[in-house]
Amino acid sequence: MKMMRLVLSCALLAGVALPASANDFEAALSQDTAQFTFRSDSSLIGWGGADLGFGLFYNDDSDYLLQLGLMQMRQPSEENPLTFGVGVRAYAGSLDDADQDVFAFALGGELRYTIPGTMPMALYLRAHYAPEITSFSDSDEVYDYNVGFQIEALPQTTAFIGWRHLEIDTDDAGDVELDDDRLHLGVRLTF
Repeated sequence: MKMMRLVLSCALLAGVALPASANDFEAALSQDTAQFTFRSDSSLIGWGGADLGFGLFYNDDSDYLLQLGLMQMRQPSEENPLTFGVGVRAYAGSLDDADQDVFAFALGGELRYTIPGTMPMALYLRAHYAPEITSFSDSDEVYDYNVGFQIEALPQTTAFIGWRHLEIDTDDAGDVELDDDRLHLGVRLTF
């Protein structure tokens, strides 16, 4: 049953993302987790200038989370390599071992320092938090933060390495860590 929900969720994610003509696809993998994200401009929902992202996270414990996010961020420049962003993210999914369902709305932000050069690089910190008031179903709170380094390896191809902490406080199972707190490697393809 859980596998059927995962397959249906992936189909729904692909159905939403493909008509959106996503301008990038990102895959981040670690020993026990995978995160796949499609991103496009938010003009698809009538408000341009922000990044609209559709993501699927799953781990080897058969936990999965669908994510829908919107992040508004200023572009870096030589004069201002340090940039800030703010946004929102929705989480929906299932924690298999804990037999808990997750549904939450989070506020978040990003801090990024861009190192200019022929191969642009950046250090970033991204964090989202959903308090109890915006967490529903079996979830009480969601903590999601990511620290990383990225480099534009090729035109339209960015490689990155990072560390992610993804924890959900649930009604019955307490705190459940979905990410394995190990380094993850990833690639972002822009098209």
